[in-house]
Amino acid sequence: MSSAFFYSFLSVLRYTIESMRFMNKLGVLASLSLVGGAIGYGLFGPASLFAQVSGDGIPPRLSNIEIVSLNATTSVITWNTDEDADSEVNFGLTKDYGVIRDSIPNKKTHRLILEGLEPSTMYHLRIGSSDEGGNQALSGDYTITTKGVMSAKELEKIPVDERVIVDRAITSVRQLKSMEGLRAVSEEIDDVAKKVLEAPRIIGSPGVKEVGSDYAIVTWSTDQDAGGVVRYARDSDYRPGTDKAYSTESGDAGERTREHSVRVNGLSPGTLHHFQVVSDSDLGLTGESRDDTFITKAQLPSIMNFRIIKVEADSATVAWRTSIPAAGTVEYTNTKTKEAKSAGSPVFALSHQLKIAGLSLGLRYTAIVKAENIVGDKVTSAPISFTTIKDIAPPIISKVSNESTLFPSADAKVQTIVSWGTDEQAYCQFFYREGLNPAIEPSGLGEEKEPRTDHVSVVVEFLPSTVYQFWVECRDEARNKTKSENFVLFTPNKEKSIIDIILENFQGTFGWVKNIGK
Repeated sequence: MSSAFFYSFLSVLRYTIESMRFMNKLGVLASLSLVGGAIGYGLFGPASLFAQVSGDGIPPRLSNIEIVSLNATTSVITWNTDEDADSEVNFGLTKDYGVIRDSIPNKKTHRLILEGLEPSTMYHLRIGSSDEGGNQALSGDYTITTKGVMSAKELEKIPVDERVIVDRAITSVRQLKSMEGLRAVSEEIDDVAKKVLEAPRIIGSPGVKEVGSDYAIVTWSTDQDAGGVVRYARDSDYRPGTDKAYSTESGDAGERTREHSVRVNGLSPGTLHHFQVVSDSDLGLTGESRDDTFITKAQLPSIMNFRIIKVEADSATVAWRTSIPAAGTVEYTNTKTKEAKSAGSPVFALSHQLKIAGLSLGLRYTAIVKAENIVGDKVTSAPISFTTIKDIAPPIISKVSNESTLFPSADAKVQTIVSWGTDEQAYCQFFYREGLNPAIEPSGLGEEKEPRTDHVSVVVEFLPSTVYQFWVECRDEARNKTKSENFVLFTPNKEKSIIDIILENFQGTFGWVKNIGK
């Protein structure tokens, strides 16, 4: 008789005897539970053992039982017997076991692989071995929970009663290969999420914590952890009622917090901006605020070269420049009486000059300038000091120029425009004489009625083709006088008529022509 036939015979015999076996209580095997993929061991000890007796009447002794979950769908069970025996594991989701068997009783070290298991699922199992005589030993009930597809750290985020469900769902989704299948699952998840979950809710109205000329900090709160994004646009770019109402967005959609703060950069100074805050949940549900607005600050001017131009007995002239067009106000204080006053100009300019009047002679003053941009934001300069003194310095005359024009007419008149400047407000008078002889009495125009720094005189008495000498005399309000140097100008030549030119030609050829008309 061959050994294969013998082993087959034993198997048939064992199944026959199995139906009539009796229970013999010999002890208890320690139970084992493996949760979340952790490895546990069943060690031999006092056991409750089912024993089927035949032959020598002694079933194999089971020991060193070890159960290992390899992955989500596979586990390995190993054990030892004290004599050659076959291998059998009964397993199932309940104590109504299924079976996996190696029916040849020729080994003392046993190893069976359970495949096709469900991930994250607890199985009951029982180990058995029979010797050649059909004597069978059965262990008590063991439990094992197969590994999941999620890590232990990921599982910690999920409620305990949902972990198995989530793990199985992920396993099932990973088996999908078609777009149709993935789409169906995605739509079902969206439907369930909308029924079970709510989008993040913006609590109250978003606030603009801080606004600069080119930035703003927007803050808001949500009722659940969510991302934080600010959509925004200049008023001229805002498109309400469209999918692109806002031209730009800034923030972190991936953050998870309930307190949000987003700094929006690159804004236009002094401009009205529309904005909306958006918070997305992990499932893509979106909470949005209503449209709101803020105005960025205008660019602040910088004050440069604030200085004293001139100090007089009862006044002082100051000047400064600004980096952008701005209005300016000078605030000045009498350091003795502490009386403070101000003077200014509403004109927006880059270059500024202002005369402070009504001061007292011989007193010390401090002054600051405040520059204001178009939306009313102000900056202040460092202070400067000065003491009023009697003005003994005359005006300084500069930039003297002239331009003459000949107007064709019977008497051929010349118009001459003379211009010049002074370094302070002054009254000036224009003087001239024909020729260069200083003995000739000069003529003059009337003195200017109002003091100024830019001066112009127009002369219409000059003759064509004539040399003239001219100068200007100026005085300031303290009656300090000054005179410019003497200047020389040549008036244009009178243009000749056609008849004059013909007569000159004939005169050159025929000398008698010059006597015509005499």
